[in-house]
Amino acid sequence: MRDNIITNEFEERIIDSIKDYERTVVYPDGEDIRLVQALKIFKNFNNSNTILLGSENIIAQNIKESGITNTDTIEIIEPSKSVKFNDYKNLLIDIFKNKQKELTELGANEMVRNNNYYAALMAKSGDAHCGISGSLSSTEAMMRPLIQVIQVGQKKRFLNGAAMQIIPDCPYGLNGQLLFADVAVIPEPNEEQMLDITLLSYETAKALFSGEPKIAMLSYSTKGSAESEKIDQIRRVVEQVKKINPDIKIDGELQLDAALFPDVAKNKCPDSEVAGYANVLIFPDLNSANITLKAIHRLAKASYYGSIIQGSAIPFSDTTRGCLPVDLVWISGITLMQLKRKEQEKK
Repeated sequence: MRDNIITNEFEERIIDSIKDYERTVVYPDGEDIRLVQALKIFKNFNNSNTILLGSENIIAQNIKESGITNTDTIEIIEPSKSVKFNDYKNLLIDIFKNKQKELTELGANEMVRNNNYYAALMAKSGDAHCGISGSLSSTEAMMRPLIQVIQVGQKKRFLNGAAMQIIPDCPYGLNGQLLFADVAVIPEPNEEQMLDITLLSYETAKALFSGEPKIAMLSYSTKGSAESEKIDQIRRVVEQVKKINPDIKIDGELQLDAALFPDVAKNKCPDSEVAGYANVLIFPDLNSANITLKAIHRLAKASYYGSIIQGSAIPFSDTTRGCLPVDLVWISGITLMQLKRKEQEKK
């Protein structure tokens, strides 16, 4: 089974990284049969506890149809019937009260019955270590509980989304591996937000890459070929990143070809240690990031892994509603890789 699903070295690395690493993962979109199909594969190389939220009858039927016989590490929770419903409701009310926001008991009841809120409350209370949503839920439905529940009391970070793609037979990036950000959340990042996107993308790349992250701040300009407020913002972010962590390899502003192609970089910015060899691409806005991501995915037939929600105090990932079961396998593995790195950093 292991060899049947692996298509590249990165997927091999995911499996090797988490093969003996078992935690508790919650899935708000538990009623999705693709999720159960994914878990049938995932359980072959990782035996983490998995909690599926939704209708007990629907999920049990999906498990039966998928042919899963060993359900020892699969738990089904229907939030409205949960023995912890009142505990989570009181926790949610307290969270809102501490933020000087009123939440009625009726409103709290409705929110706790929502799978994404229930998943966030599980993570906040320590009953789950990480989560994956998005195969049935919208990004907004997932993000709101992350912000209102999980991020409370944490250092302020601007949640944003990264995705990794591997382009077949491609010598650019890290042997065809590229990390893109922000591809999911912030439409027009300001300077503070862009700084957070950049630093968080470096952390994500460190968790996922086998090689050194090299960050390119993308633009329609390379090193002064044009001028604008956005370009000035990019330059300031580069300088701030270098001050915060001088070990980070970063440059900008760079056009896409100057960031990835050594021959172009040699002509446009020969003194750069990043230009021509970038593997982490930070985009100036959500439009350009999302368009580029999907163009490469479809036209180059690249393998896609994402979206990884960056900045969350507890790792959560947001897959696409058009995902395949194998996509859920890999995003589950990546989320555990992030969690593992967080734990290692704490130690």
